[in-house]
Amino acid sequence: MLSPWSDLVSPFALAAGAIAVLGALLISVLPRYRWLTAGIVLAILTPILLLGFLPNGQWGISDWDYYFSYHEVVRSMTLGYGEVPTWNPYICGGTSAVGDPEFPLFTPTFLLELIFGVPVGLRLAAMATTAIGGFGILALAHRLKLSPHAGFIAALAFSFGSVTILELVEGHPNVFSVMYIPWIFWAWLTAYLRSSDNRRASRLWALLTGALLAATFYQSGIYLLMYVAGAFVFLLAIVNRRVDALRVTITAGLWALGLAAMKLFPVLLWLSQFQDQAYASSASTLTSLNDIFLGRFLHGNEDVVPNQGGGWHEYGAYVGPFVLALVLVALARLRSSRVVRILLLGAALSLFISSSGPLLKPLFDQAPWLPRSNISRLVLFTVLPVSLLAGIGLDLITEKTSKLLVTRKRVAPISVALVGIILIGLVTIDVGSMSQALSKQAFRLTPAIELESAIHPIEYTIARHVTRDSAGVDHTRAYAATLAGFGTQSYCTVLGPSEPAVKTRQHHDENQSLLQVSDPDGLISLVSWKPNEIVAAVNTTVSAAVVVNANFARGWLVNGEPAREISNR
Repeated sequence: MLSPWSDLVSPFALAAGAIAVLGALLISVLPRYRWLTAGIVLAILTPILLLGFLPNGQWGISDWDYYFSYHEVVRSMTLGYGEVPTWNPYICGGTSAVGDPEFPLFTPTFLLELIFGVPVGLRLAAMATTAIGGFGILALAHRLKLSPHAGFIAALAFSFGSVTILELVEGHPNVFSVMYIPWIFWAWLTAYLRSSDNRRASRLWALLTGALLAATFYQSGIYLLMYVAGAFVFLLAIVNRRVDALRVTITAGLWALGLAAMKLFPVLLWLSQFQDQAYASSASTLTSLNDIFLGRFLHGNEDVVPNQGGGWHEYGAYVGPFVLALVLVALARLRSSRVVRILLLGAALSLFISSSGPLLKPLFDQAPWLPRSNISRLVLFTVLPVSLLAGIGLDLITEKTSKLLVTRKRVAPISVALVGIILIGLVTIDVGSMSQALSKQAFRLTPAIELESAIHPIEYTIARHVTRDSAGVDHTRAYAATLAGFGTQSYCTVLGPSEPAVKTRQHHDENQSLLQVSDPDGLISLVSWKPNEIVAAVNTTVSAAVVVNANFARGWLVNGEPAREISNR
């Protein structure tokens, strides 16, 4: 399904283009506040370019059903019981909460969910993180000595191209962590530049780099952190002062480990029990680059890339013809600018690795401790330098235009910037119309499902409560079951018990109550229930076992002693 070119002239796309042009004009006439103006205009454009993410009472498609459920559990346990949820009893019969790499409680975006509820909070977080990532590109462009116009167009290409928007439509809030990526490189670069003349300042910037790395981990960016580590290796290989770069990188890494410890240790403990056993191999994409960067494919395309593994959201990275044309212009500075050479080499290297999924599968299959998913996602690290190269191309056009216009008479700065301003408007309409069309696909399910509430504090069900949307696609409604007090088996976490052992309400011939006692004459009653603690009273005259209808995992205690496994419960 293609996004029609008519989307380019939709009223909202044209309005976004007009606002971008006005913002670019203000940047030209307000020299003291140029970067601030660029950031404000970017914030104004965000809800327009992500129109479909604005709250409208609808629920999300695809993986949003799982994350609505998961985040609702964490929210209700936090607000209802006033404690950090260490165990998540609702997902697939029970799994670790704080040991899950995608545990959301320690993230700033979760505040929006605590305040506004999960369906609204997640959508607000999607828009906020998209804008923050754009602000990071502005900061990085400023550090690289690009103009505010160049930074603005780079931010538009990075934040509103389809590489992260497609993931958000699919329902992957782990890409919220993309907002930290440009800020990480900004802080690292500043630390590196200061290391030659101000070691104390360099250490402070390295600390900030480590804090941003830790924030990426807390925001579920485990895959992105692996890619960032690769980017640091690349930077160490191409910088002039490798010792200084290595010192900054090690310092930042140590700070990151220390600041991330509150979540890192539970994750490592859980990973020692349950490892990721499958690598989702992505297809080779070198023959499909035109479709990836220029194809206006919406979410849901399953056969764009030959032998495509996973949905189109794993591959699409639309930036549009105007951005790529500006990149070609920037190549005119290939010999004279070291920054251009580094950005081009980084883009090419990440593009090559992202297209090598089948070649890397044997490596990942032999290394289950590595975070693994479609390596095609690394294309994000191609889009980032491409966006900055587009900004450099814009600056080069402005420079050449200035030389043509300069005469003995004074030329107004606005005249010099006119070509760049027009290009900013065109890029906004191009990528903005695409992001608008994509955003409208994410939340289109009516929440109207009536379910009777669970009888026990928690019951389990294998019912998927499938509903069909207006496009004829079926979607599960695990979130509806969660709201009614049911644990769902519609989705399971990657790191956890592979097969739920709990008895569901569909097991009519078996006892699916929360607690059971093996003594047929024994009595058991529930005194209190919390996600992390169950108190029960047992009356029996013989030695008997009490079974909790929950998956077994190491770490549970019964009266202070390690719990025993009985049939994986």
